[in-house]
Amino acid sequence: MGIVVAINSSVIAPYLRDIDTKLLGLAGFVLVIASLGYMIGWLVAKLMGWQQDIVVALTFNGGMRNISAGAVLAVAYFPPPVAIPVVLGMLFQQSLASLFGFLLNRRYALKPVVSEN
Repeated sequence: MGIVVAINSSVIAPYLRDIDTKLLGLAGFVLVIASLGYMIGWLVAKLMGWQQDIVVALTFNGGMRNISAGAVLAVAYFPPPVAIPVVLGMLFQQSLASLFGFLLNRRYALKPVVSEN
């Protein structure tokens, strides 16, 4: 993951040198938006009364994005600062997937599915 982020963020490295309140605010906003995808997916599945496997699937479908495509488009067609939120999203996405996987595991005590074949 670090290599992919490094390659995509090399263009915006000069803009990340000086960490200021604007950059921290942007990082906080991106973190909230990325977290909302997981939370809304989980909430919708719970409100619909769906089973555990569907709750887990919808939670991750709501939160995971093909953010690398966004990084490629931002770097190719826009000025470098446009890619800053995309790269921040890349940093948060995998960590949030791990966090929500952990929380779902604690909530449902998920056990691996073993096929009977």
